[in-house]
Amino acid sequence: MEYFLRRRRQWGNLVALACFWMSAILVMVLIVALLGWLVWSGASALSWSFLTSVPNETGAGGGIGPEIFNSFYLLFLTLFFTVPLALAVALYLEEYAQPGIVASAIQLAAEALATVPSIVMGLFGLLVFVFVLRWRFSALGGALTLTLLNLPTMMRMTQQALHAVPGSLREASLALGATKWRTIIHVVIPGAIAPLTTGIVLIAGRIFGETAALIYTAGVSVSNANPYDFGLFHPAETLSVHLWYTHAEGVAVDAQRIGSGSAVVLVAMVVIFNVLARLIGNFFRRRTSGR
Repeated sequence: MEYFLRRRRQWGNLVALACFWMSAILVMVLIVALLGWLVWSGASALSWSFLTSVPNETGAGGGIGPEIFNSFYLLFLTLFFTVPLALAVALYLEEYAQPGIVASAIQLAAEALATVPSIVMGLFGLLVFVFVLRWRFSALGGALTLTLLNLPTMMRMTQQALHAVPGSLREASLALGATKWRTIIHVVIPGAIAPLTTGIVLIAGRIFGETAALIYTAGVSVSNANPYDFGLFHPAETLSVHLWYTHAEGVAVDAQRIGSGSAVVLVAMVVIFNVLARLIGNFFRRRTSGR
């Protein structure tokens, strides 16, 4: 009887392992197939001129140079607002706040904000930044909308990173005479820098791919006199928005070529940032752990 039970457990383990391997292989095949199809359909459109020239709304031969510029511009502008604010809130909740109504209210507000769809956040940005504040379509309005959209995720990841720092390090710093603030600056934050860096880069990948929130806030046109503009109040059409606009509303004669090439570049940007998240996170983890 014991022999049959042992064999039954062995077969059960083999079946479960086979299911896990099949699931992993299926996911990998789907990812490779999707990436292969994107590269096959859009690689012919890629050229230096396509990556650097301005788009052509009606004729053929337009590029995506301003859209790539605006994607990076909005990325750094959003991170400039999101990272310090998320770090400040997470530090307060982890290092200063006592369990009670205030901390629970902040957590509840962050969880509620995280459930808001991006299209709804875009409509909120349209109402506040475009109509009430009269900024019109602007890079600042788009960046602040993306900040509201990504702040809960960044705050939660920052809290987890700070919580993972061993309490013994805090106690040792305080025992040596350091103040709580110096302990946070010189012990807690450096100890959490690896997961923090990974979180920032992952958030950057999400910002690159966001479309719905930016349609109503940053705009869908780069027809201003200087498309490579660092001003905060100019329209800033990103690559993901340009991809949507080309297929949904655009009238360019080579819209299919532009859309396919834009999709390849956008996926490449997101993949690169996800790979950087692993590399940078591992680098700081080795630096802070001594391994």
